[in-house]
Amino acid sequence: MPAPDYALIDRLERELGIGQPEPERPIRSGRTVCLIKDCDGDTTELRTWQGLLIMRVHDH
Repeated sequence: MPAPDYALIDRLERELGIGQPEPERPIRSGRTVCLIKDCDGDTTELRTWQGLLIMRVHDH
């Protein structure tokens, strides 16, 4: 049984976009929108192990 051609596999994966990290799309603008006047609460970002932003949570 011949060994797998890893260079070919790598090239095909790059052409098809397999295994490439997706560019991070902003969920919302970086500015926090809060309905409480003069709110100085913190915003926490929740990310996956790979660093992909899942959501932002605003704490009052």
